[in-house]
Amino acid sequence: MKPVIFTFLVVSVFASCSTPKTYFTPSVRSNLEANDIPVAKLQFYVDRDVELRREVASGSAQVSAGIVKFENGKYVNIITLKKNTPGVCTRAYDDKMDVAFEIGEGRFLTFGKLKKDGRAPYTLYADSWGRDLGEIRYDGKTYYILPAGSGARLMIKKNALNTLKIEKREMKGRKVE
Repeated sequence: MKPVIFTFLVVSVFASCSTPKTYFTPSVRSNLEANDIPVAKLQFYVDRDVELRREVASGSAQVSAGIVKFENGKYVNIITLKKNTPGVCTRAYDDKMDVAFEIGEGRFLTFGKLKKDGRAPYTLYADSWGRDLGEIRYDGKTYYILPAGSGARLMIKKNALNTLKIEKREMKGRKVE
């Protein structure tokens, strides 16, 4: 009996600590902006791990972000963005936005709508795609998004949607005079 109670308590604690999240879509953005909630005031999260990589010349192996590994005779600079890492919108456009997960000039990733569907989540953009790798500029350098992170999407906490001001009324009807 005690293991069952203990398991229930552990599950309850973890369930209460995690706030449910929802994907950030164009329709969610429209609803928030219609209620005067700017995207710059939202806390964003990424829905999966993203790994950025670039090759570094052996003479310039010092880097400002990430780690440097020696792989197959080459130095590789790796920056990882873990699932559920919080980020903020640093610049918003009509159908995309720059989201920074760390402080620094040029340290942002661009997310936007890829489809005309207003329910499709904002997804990670790349400047170009080739061989399943997305090429981006990050921190002033060219990096490649590895395939596992190429479909990363933005999320927000569901309680951000609860702040919407919805005005509702019922029409009383009108009779002929």
